[in-house]
Amino acid sequence: MVLGCFGQEYGKYKIGPEFNSVFKNLNNGQYTGTINGALFILKENSDTIILDFQAGNANLNIIPDTNKVYDHSTKVYTGNTTSGKTSILYSTYSMANKLTIELTSGHFAVGSHDGASDMVINGINYSYYTEEGMEYLAITFDKDVTLDNFWWLRQNGNDAAKSHQLKQKITIRSNSAIIFAIKR
Repeated sequence: MVLGCFGQEYGKYKIGPEFNSVFKNLNNGQYTGTINGALFILKENSDTIILDFQAGNANLNIIPDTNKVYDHSTKVYTGNTTSGKTSILYSTYSMANKLTIELTSGHFAVGSHDGASDMVINGINYSYYTEEGMEYLAITFDKDVTLDNFWWLRQNGNDAAKSHQLKQKITIRSNSAIIFAIKR
């Protein structure tokens, strides 16, 4: 039996464990920290790029949901590569997560906070660890995860047909990992 909403792409999403962050029940706030790790990205033309995150700046921005439909707030983690040229955004809302990588060629994303808010990206594992004054969010990739720039193209004035025509994909390779270390 396959469970999920009719609009979900089966295989792209999974039922994931709860986001058990110490920030889970907060309605708003801004926190700082660092990001470490590496993402191995395969582009459509078969070029591989490595996004290196070594003690880069990271933030957690907790954005209130005034309607409180499924959750009190959206937790948005952002971090920059060592060079500062590339950003990553990872967010959670209710039981859903979303990942966006901002490259010079556009914003590539996977995931959604829409609908039933239960779309956990298949291939991404996440764990929260705490120690005095810090929370660590470890994000690991146990399989390749594909992101595309369709919605970025739409937000930049292209209609759906043109966005599908121009759409590009990138793939985060398995064994990639990043860790956000956020001060509480």
